[in-house]
Parts: sequence; structure tokens; C-alpha cells
Amino acid sequence: MHDVIIVGAGPAGSVLAALLAASGVKVLLLERESLPRRKPCGESLNPGAVAALARVLPAGKFAAIRSSMEHSLIHGWRLTSGKAELLAAFPAGQFGMACAREKLDYALALHACEAGAQVIEQMRVQRLIWEKGRVAGVVAYSAVGTAAEFRARLVIGADGIRSAVARCAGLSSFGPLRKTAFTARVSGVRELQPRVELFTGRGIVVGLAPIGGGEANMTLAQLSGSGSAAALAADLKESGAVKKVAGHMDTNKDTDTEIAMLEAASFKVNARGKAPAYAEAGNRAAPVASKERRSAWLLGKARELPELAERLQGAACTGEVLACGPFDRRVRATQQGGLLLIGDAAGYYDPLTGQGIYRALSSAELAAPLLLQALESGSDAPLVHYAAIQQSRFAPAIRLQKLIEWTSRHELLWHSALRGLGSLPAARSRLVAVIGDCL
Repeated sequence: MHDVIIVGAGPAGSVLAALLAASGVKVLLLERESLPRRKPCGESLNPGAVAALARVLPAGKFAAIRSSMEHSLIHGWRLTSGKAELLAAFPAGQFGMACAREKLDYALALHACEAGAQVIEQMRVQRLIWEKGRVAGVVAYSAVGTAAEFRARLVIGADGIRSAVARCAGLSSFGPLRKTAFTARVSGVRELQPRVELFTGRGIVVGLAPIGGGEANMTLAQLSGSGSAAALAADLKESGAVKKVAGHMDTNKDTDTEIAMLEAASFKVNARGKAPAYAEAGNRAAPVASKERRSAWLLGKARELPELAERLQGAACTGEVLACGPFDRRVRATQQGGLLLIGDAAGYYDPLTGQGIYRALSSAELAAPLLLQALESGSDAPLVHYAAIQQSRFAPAIRLQKLIEWTSRHELLWHSALRGLGSLPAARSRLVAVIGDCL
């Protein structure tokens, strides 16, 4: 039996696994896919995330990881909406980084192995094991459908916004914001700068971040609030970028079907043209989309913004278009007997300001000493404090994030805010410091 099972080998799971294993804890890290793997993400680490990696990794390790992959340093933000623009630099001496997410995740998972954690790939957790009213392990299935039981003193859900661990524990639900996003890597973008750029208008937001090697991450999300999933799904269907596979649509659950269609871009299609039975949308839908049509739709949608039309004129998607959402994921608790949720599994709201990796790394950093105390004492009591500590660390930024998201959906107010901040250097610097998690 292991001391700790961690589900999910993203930044939160792998960093926590490494921290615990380095302290002598017997750790099992389960990942549902084979590493390295693509993942829908803006692929940008803000200065807070860069600083967190430098703290949680051994001396010299972060520099070695950076040198092993293509990446770009990020020195600030540019927000543009029509003729309104806000340009801000991160505080002196602080920088962010943009890179291929699968390479970062793979490097962190390898580090967890080197620290002593056992990592098993292609294991999909579908049930929790309960004993005497507390979580005592997980039941996971391999890629060929073989079930296996894994037991531990503590189970950690680090498996993202659609966390199977949180769902099986009855702790998570979707909030009212049905916001979704598409992301792709794009070459041929003109005038890329060492900053994250956001462009809003026509009900969408498009983000650009240079990831090295002449490529940029481009993420497109809807700004229209509660109807965003339906709006993007309808636009996709009209464009012909998604078609239904007979017998796989559940028309009795329209909202979930729309969400499933939006996530179709991230499904791997087999030789028969069908998505796998374990598709992320709970086996409710298996849409098949043309890669070329998805790419054309995404670039065409982004080019609807005048500020991007010329810059994307010669651009092309260099790989798959991935989709994810909705992002308003809520949890009623992050801890119960034998169980702790970290990273996006512990609740997530909106990706507009791109702070997900910082929160993932920080939540692992916050959880590690509490888990060590719990294991040493044989009690869950230290974990009870996790929610309050996390709230203290993240609540101010989340409030700002919600304010930014709400303001961005009201065009006149958004334009006024950008112009006003542009003329107030102190307020602008404060905003970019909060967004960069570098206060």
C-alpha cells in the first residue's frame, strides 16, 4: 500500500508527488494518458508561476528544464479592444514564460520519478474506494479496460477541472458560466512580441503567446456568458467543422451535448472515424471533426477581429485544435476524510487572465507540508486548514479575475476601463502585478 495516491500528472500532481517523495513518502502518481500529451492550455506561465517553479524544484533543475525545451520569456501584457489598448510590463526583474505544455508536464513528471514517486500512465480513475466513511483508494482502468485497485492512506485529486476524483466524491458541480475555449499552435503570426496579448470584440477573446520556434499559442474563448457553449457549438455546426456520428448523440441533454461538441476537438479519432468510448464528455457524444475545417474555422473566427486580420493573414495551425470547458467549475469542499483536491480540481472559474499554472503549482506547494503533517500524525486534522490557506492565497486574484471577466462582456465599460488604466501608471502597474501573481 502507498502512503499517497495522486491522480493527474499535470503541474500540480507532479510537483506535489516530487515534494512528498523527496521527503520519504511512498507516492503513486496515476495519469490517464501516455506522456507526453497535448492538453488544452494557453501555455503561458506568469511570473508567479516561474517563481513557484524556482522554489519547488531543486537548485538548477528549473534552468535545466528551460534549456531542454523551446520557450519564450514573457515580459508583460497587451490588452486590445477596438481602438482601446492597455500595454503593461511586469515589475523589473520578473518575467513569465511560454512553452509547449506537454514538454513542461513531461519534465515535471520525470522529476517526480527522479524524486522517488512511482508513475503509472494510461490509468483512468473511475471509482473511489471507501472504508469506514473515508476514501481509502481508487479503482482505475487501463487503456485496454483492465481494472486495478490502488490503496493509500491519502488520495489527492489533481486531475483538472473535470476531476474524476471530485466527481466520484460528490464534491464538484458546474457553475452558471458556460464559457468554453479552443486552443491551437499557430505559425506565421506577424509581429509577435515577448508578451501575452489579448484581443476582445464581437463576443470573443483571442489570446496570443509566443512559445518559441516561431510558433504561438492561440486561444479563442467566448465572452457572451451563460450562452457561450451553445453559441460556439452553433457556429461550429453551421461551419461544418463538426458532424455527428449516428447513434452517439443524446438529444435529451442539450447543454451537455453542446459542451461535448466543443470538446470534440480534443478527442483522438480511431481508424473507423469514431471517438473512443471513454470520451471526456461522459460517453454522451462522439462527434468527429475535420482537422482542416477546425483549423480554418478557428483562424477565420480570430480574423473577424480587425486587429488580428492582417497579423493572421499568413498564419496556419501547426497541429490539432483542442477544445475544453466550461470553466466555471465549483466544489463544495476541497477536503474530506482521506481525500484532498488541488489545482483546477479544487475549483476553477475563468481563464481570461491565464493564472491556472500558477495556482496549480502554488496549491501543490501549500498542500505538501499539510500532507506531511497528516501522515506523521495519522490524522486528517492538518488538512482541514488547507481550504482557508488556499482562500487566503488566491481569493483576491479570483475576485479581480471575475471583475475583469464581467467587465470584458460590457464593451463600453471595457473600453473605458482600458483607456482609464492606460492613463494611470500606478493602477496599471498594480493590475499587471496581480495578474502576474508577482506582488
